[in-house]
Amino acid sequence: MALERSTNLSAARIPSLDGLRALAIGLVLLCHFTDYPDLARPARMMLDRYGHAGVRIFFVLSGFLITTLLLQERKRLGRIDVKKFYVRRAYRILPVAYLYMIFVTAVFFSALTAKDIAVAFSYSTAYVNDRPYVLTHLWSLSVEEQFYLVWPAIVVISVVLARWVAVGVVVGAPIIRLVMLTAHLGQSRLLPMSADALAIGCLLALLQPQLIHIPFFKRQSGRAIWILVLAIPALAAGGRTYQCVLIPIFDLAVALGIQSAITAKYSLLNAAIPVWIGRVSYSLYLWHMPFSELSRRVWYTRFPVNVVLSFLVAATSYYVVEQPILRFRDRKRQSQSLLPHPPMESA
Repeated sequence: MALERSTNLSAARIPSLDGLRALAIGLVLLCHFTDYPDLARPARMMLDRYGHAGVRIFFVLSGFLITTLLLQERKRLGRIDVKKFYVRRAYRILPVAYLYMIFVTAVFFSALTAKDIAVAFSYSTAYVNDRPYVLTHLWSLSVEEQFYLVWPAIVVISVVLARWVAVGVVVGAPIIRLVMLTAHLGQSRLLPMSADALAIGCLLALLQPQLIHIPFFKRQSGRAIWILVLAIPALAAGGRTYQCVLIPIFDLAVALGIQSAITAKYSLLNAAIPVWIGRVSYSLYLWHMPFSELSRRVWYTRFPVNVVLSFLVAATSYYVVEQPILRFRDRKRQSQSLLPHPPMESA
């Protein structure tokens, strides 16, 4: 389905966001498919920062889209049905994720412990640092699940409260990271380490009525923001300065870049290939991991076979599992109500 060309955020799909998902997954794949064991440490650190930059772009997008869905439901119905929100999220997130976990458990069973399996299936990966490679990327899903448990309730209570909470998290999370790094807890993937990326996406959605009319975001010159976004991971070697100063700047630049991309509708982000990659990005994020374990020198981890296999498996997951389940969800919702579908349910 072609992306809508309107700047109206109640459109079925928001322009450019699938293209931005393609950018985010591209950074993750760049990290994982080029991080060879014999690579020099500075290069590996650089790749790691770009991989995490891709994940943070996903977090900002997630905060923005989830908040937009909640606000639109309140506008349409006069209230937010949190139970139905969680049901929609479960249809969107859980089937593909659990299919991946079941597959990995079966194929790599001898290399996994009972703890590894329990942590993965309970979405607790963010709480442990020692994770098998094929499950390590599930930390980001764990973080998002923590976010889903907290944020809808805040929006239900008050939009004004939600704004202040989002601002507080954006300001406070870098301070928490500084404390955690000082206490040598910086490797943790707990929600406080990534909460500001989610929060600034939420804040972007909450401020849409004001931002959408600012002329700067309607000009193609806004693409310069994305040059800053892609430059920041290369500006420092990591550590406290990067985590507590540059990452907040990065998150802000991503949020501004998203707003610019939505209103200016960059042709590159709305081209067929980036849009398709963006749409399969969730499956691609899940399924690429076994093929990117470069320390396992086997045929399916060798370039370019590993890249091709990742896209083939992701496309199969998208068309055979993801899309049929979402269509079933939508048919079920239609049968229960004559109300129109909530928009952007690919989020």
